[in-house]
Amino acid sequence: MALSTLSKFFTAQESRNLQSMYSTGELEAVILQIKSRSNNLDKMELNIAVVGDVGSGKSTFINAMRGVRSGDAGAAPTGNEETRMEPTRYPYQALPNVQLWDLPGTNSFGFEIKNYLKKMKFESYDFFIIVSQSRFRENDAELAKIIQEQGKEFYYVRSKIDNDAHSLKMQGAELSEGWETIHKDCISNFQTVGVTPPAIFLISSFEQGKYDFPELKSTLARNLPSIKSNVFSVSLPKIVLEITEPKTRMLNRGIWLLTIFTGSVGAVPMLVPMPVPIPLPVPVPVSGFPFITAIGLTVAGLKYLQKQLGLSDKSLKSLASKVGKPSSVLKAEMNRRVPREIRPTVTTVLLGITIVACMVTGIKHSFRPVTLSIFATLSSSVFTYKLLKDSLKDHLKTVQQLVKSVLSRD
Repeated sequence: MALSTLSKFFTAQESRNLQSMYSTGELEAVILQIKSRSNNLDKMELNIAVVGDVGSGKSTFINAMRGVRSGDAGAAPTGNEETRMEPTRYPYQALPNVQLWDLPGTNSFGFEIKNYLKKMKFESYDFFIIVSQSRFRENDAELAKIIQEQGKEFYYVRSKIDNDAHSLKMQGAELSEGWETIHKDCISNFQTVGVTPPAIFLISSFEQGKYDFPELKSTLARNLPSIKSNVFSVSLPKIVLEITEPKTRMLNRGIWLLTIFTGSVGAVPMLVPMPVPIPLPVPVPVSGFPFITAIGLTVAGLKYLQKQLGLSDKSLKSLASKVGKPSSVLKAEMNRRVPREIRPTVTTVLLGITIVACMVTGIKHSFRPVTLSIFATLSSSVFTYKLLKDSLKDHLKTVQQLVKSVLSRD
C-alpha cells in the first residue's frame, strides 16, 4: 500500500511539484491542481479491507467475489488453511485498481480490538466490508464505530445465508419475511450502537447467483466513483499537511530565529542596531521598553506567516475568481469551521508576563540588572515563540479548511 497519503493520489513528480509550488507561495495553483485531481480519480487505487471474526466466511467471500475456488491458484486459504496472521492482498479483476484485503479474524489474536486495529494499520484502508454470520457480534459493532469515526464507508455482509434459508424452510416460514426480519434486525443493531446503518447484503458465497450476491457486486461497481470521492475528501487534511510540510519546516526555523532575536532585544533595553533574522513586512523599532519591542516584532512575524502561507485577502480574491465562489463565502466557511487557538494563548501569556512585569517593576531596586535582563529575555522569547507556533498551527488548519471549502459542492 502507499507509504503516504499524497502518493496515493499523485505521482512522485506531481507531489514534488505541489510541494515546490506551495514553498514559492503558489497556494492558488496548488488548490486548483488538487481540485482537478478530485474530479479525476479513475486511476486511484482503492484498498478494500474484508474484516470479521474467525469463521465468518471472509476468505470464501473474497474467492467468490474474484470468481475462484478455494483450491485454485492464487485463491485465499479457507477453513483450517486460514492461518495467516497478516493482511493479504487479492486483486479484484472485475474493477480496475481495486484490491481486496483479507484481514485476519478480529478475534484471532486473543487481545482487545484496539491492539488489533493498530497491528492491522486499520486506518490505512479506504473502504470496508464487514462479514458476519448468524448474528450481529460485538466486534462488528466496534469495527463499525471506528470506520464511522474515520469518516469512511462500509458494507455489512451476512454470510452463509443459505443456512438461514434452510432453517426457515424447516420451520415452514416464508423466506421473504425471514429476509425482512434479518434486515430490520441488522439495522436496529447498528442504530443501537450509534452507527448509521450501511448497505446490508444477505449472501451465500456458494450460491453466487442467489440472494443479494449479484446486487452486492453491482452496487460496489455503481458506487465506486462516490466511494473514491469520499476517500479523497477524508484524505484532504493529510494531503495538505504533506504538501505544506517542507515550507512548514522552513517557517519553524524562522520562528526559532525570531524567538532568539526578540529574546536578545528584550535583554538590551536600549537602542541597539540589530539585524532581523527574517524579512518582515512592517518596520519595527528596537527601542523603548523591551517587551513592547518584542510585541512589535511578533506582530510583524504574524503578518509574515500569513503572507507566506498564502492567506492574504488578495490571494483569497484571486482564488475565489478561479473557483467560482465569492471570497466572502470562502472566508465565512474558514472562520466558521476552524477552531481558533491563538486568542486564549495570547491572553494567558500576556496576562502572566504582565503580572510578573508589574511585580518586577514595583520592586525593581531589589533586582540586579542581569536578573532583569534574564526576565526580559525569557518573557519576550516565550511570548514570541508561543504565539507564532500557535499561529502557524492555526494558519495550517485554515489552509486545510480553505482547500476543503473550495472542493465542497454545497
